[in-house]
Amino acid sequence: MFKSFKATASVIAASLAIAFAPGQASAYSVGTDGHLYNGAGKEIRLNGINWFGFETPEHVLHGLWASTLQGNIDLMKQQGFNAVRLPFCPATLQGSATQSIDYSKNSDLQGLTSLQILDKVVQKFSDQGFYILLDHHRPDCQAISELWYTGSYTEAQWITDLKFVATRYKGVAGFMGVDLKNEPHGQSTWGVGNSQTDWNSAAERAAAAVLTANPDLLIFVEGIASASKCSDTRATWWGGNLSPMKCAALNIPANRLVLSPHIYGPDVYAQDYFNASTFPNNMPDVWTAQWAFAKDQGYAIVPGEFGGKYAAGSADKTWQDAFVTYLIQKNITNFFYWDWNPNSGDTGGILMDDWKTIRTDKVALLKRLMDVNTAALGGSSSGGSTGGSTGGSTGGSTGGSTGGGTGSTTDACAITYDASSDWGSGEVIQVALSNTGTTPITNWSLSWTVANDITIGNSWNSVISKTGRQLTATPNGNATISANGNVSFGLQIAYSGAKPVPSAIQLADKTCTVTVK
Repeated sequence: MFKSFKATASVIAASLAIAFAPGQASAYSVGTDGHLYNGAGKEIRLNGINWFGFETPEHVLHGLWASTLQGNIDLMKQQGFNAVRLPFCPATLQGSATQSIDYSKNSDLQGLTSLQILDKVVQKFSDQGFYILLDHHRPDCQAISELWYTGSYTEAQWITDLKFVATRYKGVAGFMGVDLKNEPHGQSTWGVGNSQTDWNSAAERAAAAVLTANPDLLIFVEGIASASKCSDTRATWWGGNLSPMKCAALNIPANRLVLSPHIYGPDVYAQDYFNASTFPNNMPDVWTAQWAFAKDQGYAIVPGEFGGKYAAGSADKTWQDAFVTYLIQKNITNFFYWDWNPNSGDTGGILMDDWKTIRTDKVALLKRLMDVNTAALGGSSSGGSTGGSTGGSTGGSTGGSTGGGTGSTTDACAITYDASSDWGSGEVIQVALSNTGTTPITNWSLSWTVANDITIGNSWNSVISKTGRQLTATPNGNATISANGNVSFGLQIAYSGAKPVPSAIQLADKTCTVTVK
């Protein structure tokens, strides 16, 4: 997103020194369950935001003409964000001169080159516990290219740039991944056998080089836009079409690969399916066919961009509301929202034009995803500098019921039952089970009773059975919760009348700490 600006040349100066000491960063990986983990084996959840500017001719984050760098980071953290996607262009990595900084507000940036400021930004986000994703956004700092190379920017230069950032920030806690190329489209194909246009093959080559330079990173790969081999034929977004994966899977280590589609609504472009009489109920079929099918195949999916102006009563608001509901239903709750900046012409941002006032309606929308992420981690959603998120023993709230008797003692386990995503006639229930002990919990099952009749819709990561008003969840995959490990599952229900409050929440024969939200 955010198109425009002038061209710049791009070759990385090999003599640029690595700015950070090694040994501080965590290794990140994708588990067989499609979730993300840090080097300690703790699941992490990304409540992410895009902040652009390093990919433009200013070669620096936008908004520093109106506010301070630290003030923006603090404000992001206050809204619940714990991850940032930073777009860049190659000339920024060369130490270019910057523009549009008010040094009376950011005196610590005065006299620094673009690369030195990027160093400082990455470190400051790390110091505040953020996860950091670096995004190769534009080869010429002006426009998003169709392919990963252009007439003046070669594939070799592209790979050199990716290896450069992978190596330079290797020692920074929270630096968790590289987005190889922003929004392949136009000439980009997938799996047709043309090495000059097949994005999947180029991504494989780049991933191998990046992982040689820094084997601890996650590799974010976007889709293409045009129809290609085994592709869904409906309109797609730049970077949004992953359906060719069904016939041409990526040869990138599964424990490093994150699929990162970009998906937008009516504010960005008036796709035909937005005009359907069934909109927005027609959208899940489109999303499933074009990218979300991969979740069911065990891939990690983290949308790298979605957003819009979100005006009250607009089709875009309807779209974004439906999209977040769909993500929750699919248990795809790691995300990077577009964006922090108010000066993105077709989406606006979390900030309003004064670069200070928060769009509380957008934050409330994203809070639905953030709450799921917090519940899945047992009430904790801390960032990268502390080595990732860890499950707590009590969760965020102290309310709820203690399953299994008196509650005077507890086994080493915790349950968070979150039904805060509720719309009056239905709700999404997210349940996180944490083993806080030193021995595995095997063959787990969870039962609970609801106060009134319900109908079960979708469920994920477990099999849900119902007898009267008692529900039981059993695993449809891993039946063991490892020591200090977590599992999560969810379901969607419909009901009439009062909200179906749960009681007698019981994990097998354990007496656990229970939190109900």
